[in-house]
Amino acid sequence: MEEKSKKDHRALLNQGEENELEVFGYRTQNLRRALCLITTMLTCGVLLLVFYWKPQWRVWANCNPCPLQEADTVLLRTTDEFQRYTRKKVICLYLATLKFPISKNPEEPLVADRHSVINHAVLKPELKLRYIQVRKIRYVWDYLEKRFQKVGLLEDSNSCYDIHHTFGLGLTSEEQEDLSCPTFLTVYQKHKFSS
Repeated sequence: MEEKSKKDHRALLNQGEENELEVFGYRTQNLRRALCLITTMLTCGVLLLVFYWKPQWRVWANCNPCPLQEADTVLLRTTDEFQRYTRKKVICLYLATLKFPISKNPEEPLVADRHSVINHAVLKPELKLRYIQVRKIRYVWDYLEKRFQKVGLLEDSNSCYDIHHTFGLGLTSEEQEDLSCPTFLTVYQKHKFSS
């Protein structure tokens, strides 16, 4: 049991790549957090400075190790000779609060492509999506494979044929005219910046 727990606590991101990272799962403990806040006040903020330079100490002081699936904080460590640490909060996004309709039926995929990472990453029926953002790349928690997976790379899961078959020949001339219309651009920009 203890060995399995340690295995679930640690994983690799970008395995075999130049930017490979070890990721460790932690859950924040309120009592530890309160003690750190009190110590920060007693040391006139010196503890915050220490935690800034040593993010792993901040995580170790405030959190307990847990499986990645339950983590609210992750500690990332580079696998190079420097082994630098970074702390990231796990962000939970509840899709039910969004304004577009989503099926809560576990049998129905959210995205048309049944093999999409998003279909594996959303926990149904809660419609909860957990992710971290590292160096401008998002990694979502895949509930089926029990690991963080990179999101948003078109070339990873689609061949040229898939893209052409899905999106066809691009925009029609009418759609191109609509896009170049100043009124459309104004409406689009208002919508984009209001959300």
